[in-house]
Amino acid sequence: MIMQTDRKRSDSEPFADQEKNVGGEALVKSKQILIIAVMLVVTTAVNAFLEHIIQPSSLVFVYLVPTIAAVIYFGTWAAVLSFTAGFFIFNFGFVEPYYTLHISNPQDIYNVVVYFGIAGLITYLINIVRRQNSFLTKRLDRVSLIEEMTREYLLLTPIEETSLSESLAETLRARVFAQLGQLAVKYIRVSLDAPVLVFFRENDGRLKLWAKSSVDLEVTEKENAAASWTLTNGDVSGAGTLTQTDTPYYFIPLKSLEGVIGVLGILYDSKDLFPEQRRLLAAIANLTTLVASGWMRLKSPVNQ
Repeated sequence: MIMQTDRKRSDSEPFADQEKNVGGEALVKSKQILIIAVMLVVTTAVNAFLEHIIQPSSLVFVYLVPTIAAVIYFGTWAAVLSFTAGFFIFNFGFVEPYYTLHISNPQDIYNVVVYFGIAGLITYLINIVRRQNSFLTKRLDRVSLIEEMTREYLLLTPIEETSLSESLAETLRARVFAQLGQLAVKYIRVSLDAPVLVFFRENDGRLKLWAKSSVDLEVTEKENAAASWTLTNGDVSGAGTLTQTDTPYYFIPLKSLEGVIGVLGILYDSKDLFPEQRRLLAAIANLTTLVASGWMRLKSPVNQ
């Protein structure tokens, strides 16, 4: 009975989370609409004062102020709501005949047409600026990520040490490969929320799995075959490529001057990768190769 109760509770948790998310989004949207309504009320009060100072037909342009604020802080939908509501308020309260939606004065018709044109243009231009700002923010985040990633990788760069014994060199190499694998998994997961496999070449030429994103992640013969093909041919394989397409993983070779020293496997279709993701994967592969190849070249005194 207790197990059934726990199971029902766990099954109901995702739906509860979804309801919370929907309720939270509805609350945020309601607050935004309330803010837009307050801005329109304030603008209308300002127009009621300005009506005695300037030509009433020009007051419609004052409603562009809440439109600009709405598109900057809330998005396109808020801007459309703001300038549409502003038009109806202006038409109802400041255009003769009052308290109707009829427009008889050609000057008022001209101002309304210009108003909608300017409102649409402002919304479009601000959206372009917002997209560019988002793009620049993502680019800065990616640069910061690469800097952090480079710093962590360089901490594992080998130092030539002639006093290392063969057993100590092998032990250090094994530890570094394990850490390298975990670093590669960590930063690939930042870019792609997908399972990751990291292979390195052994001294006998075979591949060994050194890291994976989950201990429960199973590696079948298809993955091993595709990874071995990538090691041998030095080219990508798997999902989204022309070779070894029977596996859902995408395999990337780790190429050094001495040849391919390892393989990265990602449970992702390579056709769905964005250019930024491809560049980040290339940076991770290059850094992993740089450090791993250094440890592979490191020889103990017996082998020198």
